[in-house]
Amino acid sequence: MASIASTNELALTESRSMRDQTIERTDVLDKVKTLITLPNGFHVTTDMVANYFEVPVETIKSVVEDHRTELEERGYRVLKGAELTEFASPFGGPANLGLSPMARSLALFTRKAVLNVGQLLTKSKVSKAIRTYLLDVEEQQTTFQIPRSFAEALELAAAQARELEQATAALEAAAPKIEVYDRLIDNGIDRTLRDTVKILKQQGRGITETELRNKLVHEWGWVFVTQAECGAVQYSPYASKTDYLSLSEGLNPHRNCEDCWHTTLKVTPRGREAILRKLNRQKAEPAAPVSFRTIASEPTEAEIFSMIRRGA
Repeated sequence: MASIASTNELALTESRSMRDQTIERTDVLDKVKTLITLPNGFHVTTDMVANYFEVPVETIKSVVEDHRTELEERGYRVLKGAELTEFASPFGGPANLGLSPMARSLALFTRKAVLNVGQLLTKSKVSKAIRTYLLDVEEQQTTFQIPRSFAEALELAAAQARELEQATAALEAAAPKIEVYDRLIDNGIDRTLRDTVKILKQQGRGITETELRNKLVHEWGWVFVTQAECGAVQYSPYASKTDYLSLSEGLNPHRNCEDCWHTTLKVTPRGREAILRKLNRQKAEPAAPVSFRTIASEPTEAEIFSMIRRGA
């Protein structure tokens, strides 16, 4: 039988309050279909949004026209003039963003804005799947079996007692493992690198935030370096590692850019488990022989920024 969520997914298109309740679940985008972004890993163009939802570009433009204020609250904006030139510079110019030389503006969507389109768009199988997924996650319903006779009630009670006994035994058997990982998982919350380092330290794996970031970027290849519009160095996970890492978006106004959006790299519960496994494995492996050649140090954030500006 279909769930209530799957039959009522259009409720999201009609209710702003329901959209507000689910707008933080940007992880749903990649669960339904991989979202292709610009190289900074953060912004998406109108063409990319249309390709993701498998609809014409004009359909996306129509949604923007009808719900522009709401989408702007999610990070949608249009770049023009000097702002467009500055944004396109790290990518090698507007042409590398798919723009014609005559283009005078560029519409950009954040992941929240893309999810917002999915909440609103009715002419797309992808958007329907997103709404259904969002409501299935939110749905907190328990189905109760009502006995029709005293004998059936006794049978149901006995079955529940057996299930409880089996569940208790399973928990007791898993207790040692649960005790090791309960702090690591921390109730399913995504954590910043700083908090992750503290959790790893509790598990006996001392590592600094800088060391962990260098492993994620240079050694393990989970993360690539990006740049905010203001020039700040930021970090984004590769698409294959979105189960391990996530991005938290937020408006970060400052003197150089009043409408600057920054991202914060976070580690998911699965990511914390994977990091601990890799650190344990590396600790168990014999150390590699030291070469007499000069070993280059990891680049600093300033050096990374310089490489981005040069197009390296």
